[in-house]
Amino acid sequence: MSALVGLNVVDLSETVGGQYCARLLADFGAEVVLVEPPAGSALRRMPPFGEAGDRGSLLFFHLNTGKRSVSLDPGSAAGRKALDELLRSADVAILPPGSEPRDVLGLNPRCVAAVVSPFGADGPLAAWKGPEIVLQALSGMMHNNGAHGREPLHGCGRRASFAAGLAAYVGIAAALFARDRTGLGQAVTVDEAETAASMCFPYVLQHIYNGTVKGRGDPNIPAGQVRCRDGWVCIWIYNHRWSAVCRALGLEHIERDERFGAPIPRRAHWAELFAIIQDKVADLRAEDLVATLQREEVIAAKAYRPTELRGGAHLTSRSYWDTAEGRLILGPPWRLGRTPRRVRSAAPRLGADNGWAPTPAVPRPSSGAVVPGPGPLAGLRVLELTTAWAGPMAGRVLGFLGAEPIHVESPTRVNSWRLNKEVPNPINFPDGVPGDRPYDRAFHFNSQNVNKLSCILDLKIREGRDIIRRLAAVSDVVICNFRPGTLARLGLDYDSLRRIRPDIIVAELPAFGAEGPMARYAALGPTMEMSTGMSGMIGYPGGQPETTGPSYLDPIGGFNATAAILTALLHRQRTGEGQYIEVPQVEAAMQLIGPELLAAIESGRDPEPNGNRSPYAAPHDAFPARGDDQWVAIAAETEAEWRALCGVMGQADLAVDPRFATLAARQENIGVLTAIIADWTRAQDKHAVAVRLQAAGVPAAPVQTPHDLARSEYLAHRGFFTVLEHPDAGRHPHPGLPVHLDATPGSQRRAAPRFGADNRHVLCDILGLTPAEIAAVEASGAMATEPRPGA
Repeated sequence: MSALVGLNVVDLSETVGGQYCARLLADFGAEVVLVEPPAGSALRRMPPFGEAGDRGSLLFFHLNTGKRSVSLDPGSAAGRKALDELLRSADVAILPPGSEPRDVLGLNPRCVAAVVSPFGADGPLAAWKGPEIVLQALSGMMHNNGAHGREPLHGCGRRASFAAGLAAYVGIAAALFARDRTGLGQAVTVDEAETAASMCFPYVLQHIYNGTVKGRGDPNIPAGQVRCRDGWVCIWIYNHRWSAVCRALGLEHIERDERFGAPIPRRAHWAELFAIIQDKVADLRAEDLVATLQREEVIAAKAYRPTELRGGAHLTSRSYWDTAEGRLILGPPWRLGRTPRRVRSAAPRLGADNGWAPTPAVPRPSSGAVVPGPGPLAGLRVLELTTAWAGPMAGRVLGFLGAEPIHVESPTRVNSWRLNKEVPNPINFPDGVPGDRPYDRAFHFNSQNVNKLSCILDLKIREGRDIIRRLAAVSDVVICNFRPGTLARLGLDYDSLRRIRPDIIVAELPAFGAEGPMARYAALGPTMEMSTGMSGMIGYPGGQPETTGPSYLDPIGGFNATAAILTALLHRQRTGEGQYIEVPQVEAAMQLIGPELLAAIESGRDPEPNGNRSPYAAPHDAFPARGDDQWVAIAAETEAEWRALCGVMGQADLAVDPRFATLAARQENIGVLTAIIADWTRAQDKHAVAVRLQAAGVPAAPVQTPHDLARSEYLAHRGFFTVLEHPDAGRHPHPGLPVHLDATPGSQRRAAPRFGADNRHVLCDILGLTPAEIAAVEASGAMATEPRPGA
């Protein structure tokens, strides 16, 4: 049985994010009806388009598998009546931008009414147009993508919109969890722009801490690319893996070379080093090179093409690809042990279910009680065995929604975001000062771990393992993002933990899944982009694949894990059953470019990097603005937008110039057109010109940096920042999350914890140990309040 069986969902969204959210609900058992106008959803007419079957929109197909379709005119009396009947029986309604959720709640107080929109119903950007390039420009991520000195790159596909759909799913699932307690629905709102900005949150706190701005070509990123005979490979050369790199590549003779042997000179000779590596690997197969490096625990990945993913050994071994009514679809974003995904049908024909009526929703018994604390998940406890970004991100979102996360670290191997094993860098700390406890002042850790408790346990010591098992017995969820097999080696795998607590939920976030030829491969957000097919869609024409500068897929992995955990919690709330969850981050991320993957596989043509250009809009690029490395993104998707752009530029004659009079003509002369627009934008302030263009109906946005985000009127209006006091790092505004619930809102209640600050609280107040028992644990060396040498 699927987790959400029995839920009725009405999808009126008309947005990519809304329809993706509704499809996830359908994937895991909900009955979802897509309500379309008589002409059909606008997304049926959005690219990319297929080359087989009905040659319809692959975007619509990807977003709407498993749904029904009802076509009606809500402006007519009959249509309004039919829609009201659907809404009266709905557990969830996903509404179009500009809708008022309270109207639905007035009709059906038990409904969770959600709105996914580009910029929200009010605020300084409410009237703006928000295609992907605009959302990415505003997010702070785009400024980090690409090469220093060149135009920043917006990425690929519609990732901001898909991310907003995922965030909306999280909000809806949390609201349903609260409803099962209280009996009441509520409004959920998610903005695509705020969601996009939330992917950049660590680097906003970096700027708030010390005024620095992460940019393109960051010299602190220890990575580079080489070209093998059949594709590109990205290699990360961390200082502590330098000897392993040399062994793997047969370059032992340069290990102690004065240019490369130490971290600082190695960075100074980075290009020279990668030229040597390039000569060494040019004739190798990319997968063989990656396998050799991964055996030495060096992080590396091949830039896979979509057509390679379709027949690749790893995904094939995992039975990843699926079909719906004979058509290829992507596999599940996450795998639930007890309640797997069930795809019932391909995307529906328009009006295929006209006249259909849902089974009336059966109200589940609720306590009618108030949720016991701030947030819909108040009263739940989460045990976090995580490091870096994706795993802690899941705990952060659950904590924001009211759960109590306990972040467990080892005193001998602390969270990598506390301590940088590379060259110490002042940009990590407030005012550039490491202080006496630099591991408590690092912006990476402090941005990611708000609302959490810190418990330091050495799990190699028996007393440490005993404590972690006792914590599992009083926890609802365990999260782990270490390599597959880590929990089993510690005796903390799902089968072991459910003997301690039968209803426990255990979620693991392996990059490539728990099984398969690549299951043991280590990964980072950028290398996961290589593995999904994304990087082959990002880059400059004729250049190498690029990845998203600050790592896009780590927070996406965290949101996917949160969504999976909430799905399992809803099932447990109704049945009492826990379960094991596998969140293979690469497979989950492929959903964000599902239409592009399907288009390439269906046509047999893999996309190539093409800058910011789009086959469906011209111009569609980032243009230089006044100031150093300042840019403005501009897109003209329609002829009306093109004419309006010409008017704002004061060059109305361009609109009728034969070189630019049609989309095809502009595409053919894109180089000349880009130069003309760039000549105009160079003298413009990026913020002011974007406001002028949007007022004229032209999609545009400043390409924002973390400096801009920290001062954003839009984000301030959304309540994105919360001022938190940290005992070592000080008092600063902290970036938030994009999920807004009106009755049980999430919140940032406390700053990230000091290392081991909550050891005694965990032992005494949560576990109820006696003073003698606590003394024995401390005497064993299983706990600490400072990292041990070499950590």
